[in-house]
Amino acid sequence: MQWMMQWIMMMLPFLMAVSTTSPACQVLQTDAILARDVTVVIPGFTQVPGDFRLGYVASSGTPRIFRGADLERIAKNQGVDLADLPDVCFTLRTFVPQPDDIAAAVRKSLGNLPGIGDAKIEILVSSQNPVPAGELIFPREQMQPQVNGEQAVMWRGLVRQADREFPVWARLRVTANTTRVVALANIPTGKPIQENQIRLETCEDSLLDETTARSLDQVVGYLPKSMLRAYFPIRRTQLAPVPDVTRGQLVDVQVSSGDAHLMLKGRAETDGVAGSMVTVRNISSGKDFRARVKGKNQVVVEDFLQ
Repeated sequence: MQWMMQWIMMMLPFLMAVSTTSPACQVLQTDAILARDVTVVIPGFTQVPGDFRLGYVASSGTPRIFRGADLERIAKNQGVDLADLPDVCFTLRTFVPQPDDIAAAVRKSLGNLPGIGDAKIEILVSSQNPVPAGELIFPREQMQPQVNGEQAVMWRGLVRQADREFPVWARLRVTANTTRVVALANIPTGKPIQENQIRLETCEDSLLDETTARSLDQVVGYLPKSMLRAYFPIRRTQLAPVPDVTRGQLVDVQVSSGDAHLMLKGRAETDGVAGSMVTVRNISSGKDFRARVKGKNQVVVEDFLQ
């Protein structure tokens, strides 16, 4: 114990010297250091225009020290004579976004998502680098889609401060009681799905999964792209709408060119739903042309002369 006290007494002058040469830092809200920020420590610096910019602090929060001699030179360049100025330290106010901060920002971003009010938001892991204080935002377009039914997603966010943005990220889950459509038996391809082939069940699931069918009307009347397995949730990516125009089918073709309009018969060469483009063959000339599906067995061609 005695040797420790002797060591402390030996080191005390050095520790005191360090404390006197390392001034307490002024915490700034933005990264720009202005003359008015110096006046907190050096009142005489009020003679320098307050908006005069001395420099910047690092966005990481690393302190920046202006030596007294440098401040004297800066003041003199502004026509102000000051002497024996102390050193002044500046640092940027920073923070590491905490799970509660991230969850609040995510909930705000998902504000119009059905069920988000009662949803549970779990932050699994997040960025730990300090960022400047500001508005924490998680834009929906920066959320990566779920992969292979996994509930956790990677979401890139940002902290916005004035006209600058600083990146953050989080891996998280958003779950709640919701519904999903399940096949009652294996459903083969080729025929539209009937209501008696499926059922709606309640479950706790990810609200960020946009592929799972959540209501019967998202499934009934659609065609399976491949066989749907019994008792498995049905994904919207597994379904296709019944085409309004089917390959080989005769269709009514409405042709417009300027003020001229005419109707003719054609044969569809490809399938299509309303709004999509299909290839149609003119029965008279045997030529193919592109047309937009208007409705059941109807297509329209604009600014076209056959």
